[in-house]
Amino acid sequence: MANSVNQEINVNSKHKKSSDRISQLPDVLIHHILSFLSTKEAMATSILSKRWLWVWTSVPILDLQDTPFCRTDPNLRFRQFVDHVLILNKTVSLDKFCLKFNLVDHPSYVKTWFWDAVSRDVKELDISIHGTESFPFLKLPFALFTAKTLHVLKLSHGVELHVPGTVSLPCLKVLNLVWIKYTNDESVSRLFAGCYVLQELVLHKHAGDNTTFSTISIPTLKTLFVRFATTGRCRHKLKINAPVLKQLNLEDNLTLEFDLEDVSSLVEANVTVSWLENRHIPLLKALSNAKPYRLFLNLVQMELHVGYGGWDLLSLFLEFSDHLEVLVLAKNDNCRGLGFECSWKPPKYVPECLLSSLSMVYFKGFEDLTYQLSMVKYILKNARVLKMMDICSNGDLPLDSKIDLLKKLLMFPRGSKACQLKFN
Repeated sequence: MANSVNQEINVNSKHKKSSDRISQLPDVLIHHILSFLSTKEAMATSILSKRWLWVWTSVPILDLQDTPFCRTDPNLRFRQFVDHVLILNKTVSLDKFCLKFNLVDHPSYVKTWFWDAVSRDVKELDISIHGTESFPFLKLPFALFTAKTLHVLKLSHGVELHVPGTVSLPCLKVLNLVWIKYTNDESVSRLFAGCYVLQELVLHKHAGDNTTFSTISIPTLKTLFVRFATTGRCRHKLKINAPVLKQLNLEDNLTLEFDLEDVSSLVEANVTVSWLENRHIPLLKALSNAKPYRLFLNLVQMELHVGYGGWDLLSLFLEFSDHLEVLVLAKNDNCRGLGFECSWKPPKYVPECLLSSLSMVYFKGFEDLTYQLSMVKYILKNARVLKMMDICSNGDLPLDSKIDLLKKLLMFPRGSKACQLKFN
């Protein structure tokens, strides 16, 4: 009888030990686990046991979000919550400081939070502010622009970029500027000039951000995401000088003038433009004529989304991309249903990429329109090393029309004997 009792005690003790294995982990691993939670959720683990009571105060990542999900205590205002966290958190060096909230009070107290993050040698700063027109956009403290340890800076919405005369961010590699305001054009230029090792830039601009000219002259930039989503008659200008740029993602929904000084290292480009995209043609031609070489020397993959009246861009891009291997074509969804028939003019001479490198073509949203058939016929006929032409038809086409379309496509001559035609 005594043996059975002892065995039961041993089993129970083993069960208790095995059921709380996480608590037996070293603090470093527990901190890593808690770093995937918001700070509010990490604080909630303090009720688990005495072992967990203060563990969250040493997590080097602060994720402070003013959301209904995180607002467990309706009497605790977000400002008081953040102040409480910053007092209790004992981390000397912060890996990340994320602050996302709705601005319902004067923003002066928010600057003290930034000072706290900078003083702790923060490596990543992610700020997103949503407010009302009655409150001014938040201007960042000047100390932020000389943060020696900052690697990632993300600013979105209710922030005004007011840049001091001196900017020095020697470690900054990733910069996101999404739907914010700028004091003037010079603020943007000064910020870029002080980012000595910047590799990735995300720039989303809108009407009323106080700038009409954007100069991106960054010798170390490798990835660029640019989105212009403004309206009105104001003409905007975009100048890019990035000699080691590998990837370009561009979405343009306004009258934009381009000046591409140097993108000679470009490997991948994803372009989405509005139905006014014919305005790009003279600019690209002028740039091409000004250079002894093709514009996109290293471009191997391109995805082109265009609307009505702009398919002549295809010929232009093919002429500029001697080493293009993968081409994805799609009609801009924003331009569907306008009732216009597009036109397309083939290049005067067969582009070099069709003769030597283009191997894969994907056409999304094929509608059996005249210009689409002309493009497919031209590529099939002239692409000497093409391996696959994948055409996905519009779902609105009836079955009979799809069968007739397939018969047309199979009749087109092919310049490559290895080319396979796939029709969905």
